[in-house]
Amino acid sequence: MAQLKWEKYIVKARPPVPMAETRAERPRMGFDERVERPQLHMLMALNNRMVNGNAIIICQWVWAGEEPGTQGPHTHPYDEVIGFAGTNPDDPNDLGGIAELWMEDEQYIIDKSFMVYVPKNVKHCPLTIRDIKYNILHLDIQLTAGDFREDYA
Repeated sequence: MAQLKWEKYIVKARPPVPMAETRAERPRMGFDERVERPQLHMLMALNNRMVNGNAIIICQWVWAGEEPGTQGPHTHPYDEVIGFAGTNPDDPNDLGGIAELWMEDEQYIIDKSFMVYVPKNVKHCPLTIRDIKYNILHLDIQLTAGDFREDYA
């Protein structure tokens, strides 16, 4: 069957991948080895290699009962939007956990669904999500049409 005209622009969710037994076993996906990464569950992603000129968009799950670890501090030479949405059916504003986010030298403790805009070259993280009672949907939009790049801060 011939590919439909707009099919390349539709990204479907991936089946869940079981968590690696240890952090050393999980793939790094080309990210800088110097930056600590949380262990999240990839749902879907879109990048410049899939659709030329596209921003990097990553959608992942943080599962209830897990402690996924910390995203280490870093900077990017482009803007970024980071979001976390809780799935509590009785209170959609409830994050379902506690987020600790650092922006430069300021600490933020957040327990509601949130998005944060990170201007280019601003040091952000560490970011830790803990006390996870409900699954949390994570969205990361890196506003660059190039390859992923970060600088360890």
